[in-house]
Amino acid sequence: MPTLTLITFAPSDAAYRTGLISRYLNARSSRERLAIRNEALAYDRANPGASLVDELLGARLGDVA
Repeated sequence: MPTLTLITFAPSDAAYRTGLISRYLNARSSRERLAIRNEALAYDRANPGASLVDELLGARLGDVA
């Protein structure tokens, strides 16, 4: 059974956000995308401001459109 690691801090920079969005867009499974969304949610909780989860979902919509 996999274990989950709580991310209490994530770097607050554009490179991290860009990398996570890139990983999300290149994810091959819904399970992988869910793990990345959870990572983004942990980031958002640790770094209030512009929502990384919203950026992920928006980037995915742009990929479809």
